[in-house]
Amino acid sequence: MICITDCSECKNRLPKIDGWRSCCKAFPDGVPLDFDFSNLRERKECNNGIGFEPKENIDKPSK
Repeated sequence: MICITDCSECKNRLPKIDGWRSCCKAFPDGVPLDFDFSNLRERKECNNGIGFEPKENIDKPSK
């Protein structure tokens, strides 16, 4: 199954475990298979007091 989420835009995302299992600061041992990925941007917490935080856009032109 392919799942497209806002996780790719979160600064708490970490490199995948064993090259395939997603993990982040909220789930350092891997995101549970039954995790609800809906409304991540509005969620205050995913786990361990950590929630979605957008990455800083380094490609944004300065004024």
